[in-house]
Amino acid sequence: MRATIIVTAVLIALISTPSLAADRTSFGLGLGSLYNGLGVNIAWTAPDDMKYLAGGCSGYSHSSIDGTNLRCGAGFGWLRTDILTRKNDRHGLGLNIALEYDQQTSDAVPILRVPYVFFFNGINQKGLNIGVAPSVAWEDGGADFGALIQIGYQF
Repeated sequence: MRATIIVTAVLIALISTPSLAADRTSFGLGLGSLYNGLGVNIAWTAPDDMKYLAGGCSGYSHSSIDGTNLRCGAGFGWLRTDILTRKNDRHGLGLNIALEYDQQTSDAVPILRVPYVFFFNGINQKGLNIGVAPSVAWEDGGADFGALIQIGYQF
């Protein structure tokens, strides 16, 4: 419950910031932290940053004992292209926070990711992107470390 309140508060703060009057609004489709797994996003971009809301599914499993487990949720994030090098609009580094519902355990799982994304046409343009996002998820009283591969397209 606490995680839900924290994620909601940060999401409201992100949406209400004046910097969302960005140069361009885009929609994306793909796999990775920008899309909260396999999913979609809406993004507000400027020449050197991207703020986004995403919804998707990051896990699926099926067994004859446990049945089908689907792990879906929503997240938000922020990428900057001037962290690694100053005059650059292709190499994005940022932070992603997500809350996913694990169907098998009936728990909301908070996830923190640090995505690196390469934008082939630049962060503020339509085009393909690839990358990776190391992640940590807090479930069952402990931390679970992993990584999420990134491949998608922003329209």
